[in-house]
Amino acid sequence: MMYVVKKPFKSMGKFYGVGSIIEDPTAIKRFKSKVNEGKVIVVSEDNLQTVAAYIKARSGVDILPEFTKTEPIDGKLPEEPKPVAKAKVVIKK
Repeated sequence: MMYVVKKPFKSMGKFYGVGSIIEDPTAIKRFKSKVNEGKVIVVSEDNLQTVAAYIKARSGVDILPEFTKTEPIDGKLPEEPKPVAKAKVVIKK
């Protein structure tokens, strides 16, 4: 579950602007009251589009690219280094 800032606020010396994504709510004092006051919106996959449209219309901030960031996944597995055997050959006569 993710959270998005609807109204700007400051907590513990850090400013949270409109459209900021909050990944760690434990870093904010009285977080539950911020949600109850309407300063923070709970975002799930069901309401992501409506929240993004609301934030875009109210403040002009597009939050969709931040939610859709994914790391590129290649079809290949990481290559393992080939073992190199170094042996000292001694020929006795």
